[in-house]
Amino acid sequence: MIYRSGWALALFCLAPLPSRAQSCPALRGLRLENTTVIAAQLVDSGKFVPPVRVRRSSPEFFTAFNTLPAFCRVQAVARPSSDSEISIEVWLPVTGWNRRYLGVGNGSFGGSINYYRLGESLHSGYASSSTDTGHRGKPSESAWAMNHPEKQADFDYRAVHETAKTAKALIQAFYASAPTRSYFSSCSNGGRQGLMEAEHYPRDYDGIMAGAPATHFGFRTFITGDFAAFQKRGGKIIIYHGGNDRPAANLDFFSTVRRRMGDSTVDNFLQFYLLPGMGHCGSGNEPNDFGQWLRPGDTPQNSLFSALEEWVEKDVRPNGVIATKFAIDGDPRSAIVKTRRICPYPRTARPNHLGSDSTATNYVCP
Repeated sequence: MIYRSGWALALFCLAPLPSRAQSCPALRGLRLENTTVIAAQLVDSGKFVPPVRVRRSSPEFFTAFNTLPAFCRVQAVARPSSDSEISIEVWLPVTGWNRRYLGVGNGSFGGSINYYRLGESLHSGYASSSTDTGHRGKPSESAWAMNHPEKQADFDYRAVHETAKTAKALIQAFYASAPTRSYFSSCSNGGRQGLMEAEHYPRDYDGIMAGAPATHFGFRTFITGDFAAFQKRGGKIIIYHGGNDRPAANLDFFSTVRRRMGDSTVDNFLQFYLLPGMGHCGSGNEPNDFGQWLRPGDTPQNSLFSALEEWVEKDVRPNGVIATKFAIDGDPRSAIVKTRRICPYPRTARPNHLGSDSTATNYVCP
């Protein structure tokens, strides 16, 4: 048989999809509540080119798009209300799917598909999704978001919910199988999106990693900390915040949740990690790389996200993580400058007296 299409040849050479799954182009006709699929195309290995960005990416961001495996790229628009138009992308690996779904959030006020995080997730074997939360990041719309934070907060979590619904339906159609577990990971505004999801739509995700969640806009609070439904269905949350990133508001938030739900209940589903010397979501002169960026081969010892997965899937509660400072932030190929063991707040690491005090592996979380 002769294949005239590059992607068809690639698909032929790779392991076939499950016999009951729909082809990628067939997803174009999938009927979804509140959502229209506008494009579904197979992207050959290494062929994805992200849209041109005005802002240069952070050095920690995944940019090796030419290394991505073949995947089904689905673009959709959700309109859950008459005044909404939410753009969504879902990326489905053709082979090597780890059977997990990972939703990624938005920094700042959102406004664009997070291709860096989509690429990172796909590279690590996840089916993944991102949304622009219903606006395009134009200056006028960003100004509107700043002047109407209560509306933006409402739009954000509804958009993330619609994206999760859409992604799960597409995963079911493409693989003829639901994901075994669903996760959400993001920082800043995206961290807030994850916590609001846990409050308002506790069944969307099994595990949420929320970095520096923007729980306050000025003096307004949009997250109450009502995680009872999420906790009762077995959901787990890890929050992290940099010590040089004004963590006081989220330390207060964590304390409020503990008072409301009780220490023993919180200990079984929610942890907070304070990273000394770290800036917003990363950076700084102290160890600041601990699994907020996904990489194949991560372990619960050096990755809070891997630890979250183990907590969700094996009920192994995380007991600290080794954070690393690389010579080039976000580049594990560069030299290791220093490491530090970070314990769940309010615990702090102490030496085990088995070796050098400068090595994180010689510290334990009491």
